[in-house]
Amino acid sequence: MNENIKAILGLNSAPPRETTRNRRGVMNYGHKTAGSIQVFTNESWERNKKYYVPNGPRSCVKNFMRG
Repeated sequence: MNENIKAILGLNSAPPRETTRNRRGVMNYGHKTAGSIQVFTNESWERNKKYYVPNGPRSCVKNFMRG
């Protein structure tokens, strides 16, 4: 088969990216202006998620709507 035909049909394309790894994370604030993201693998997230408990609504609008 010709290389151009393989390219058009997508037979030479790379395999799709793995999207299920390292997609969990938390924001750490070392200072009031400097935040950083700590990315976890799925296994380490399962071990550590008990330490990251949300302490309120996720948006200002929800805070406002509460009254």
